[in-house]
Amino acid sequence: GESYSYQLADYETCIVPATGSIDVQVQNQTFKQVGKRQHIWEGNPEGVYIPVDCKATLSCVSDAVEVFISGAKHNQTHSAFVIREDDIDTVQYGSDDTKTHRKIKHILGANHHDKVGRLLCNELYTVGQGGWSGFPPHKHDTDRLPKETRHDETYNYRFKPNNGFGFQLFQA
Repeated sequence: GESYSYQLADYETCIVPATGSIDVQVQNQTFKQVGKRQHIWEGNPEGVYIPVDCKATLSCVSDAVEVFISGAKHNQTHSAFVIREDDIDTVQYGSDDTKTHRKIKHILGANHHDKVGRLLCNELYTVGQGGWSGFPPHKHDTDRLPKETRHDETYNYRFKPNNGFGFQLFQA
């Protein structure tokens, strides 16, 4: 039953319940019961796109909830929309031999490029143990389609089993 509200003047955001379920109010719309997972290792995520300078109110409708909010600086206001688990575009890259096999669940990806500004939002699962999720090395700091798009990347590392490490390198 608890609620949380925010509004960001220069950022578009995407709300993704990692666990639990929420109702989201934005732009005079209410998206009901967003999020169906008990833990991040099951099923597909769901999310809500929140446009620039729009107030979003998240209300917990499950016993507990953990919510990720990602954002990107943008200067245009688009329309809010919900992404349900059936809308998730899942792709696989890499190989088991090179320890680069990974499954990417695009929450805001190519299917939504015409509805958002600069924001991409994904869940990436490295398949197997000892794998690399960002190999080969790559960057996203230049717009040169189709080889590269300019986007910021932020990672939240989780491990199953609970031992492991995450590493992200930025070169200035």
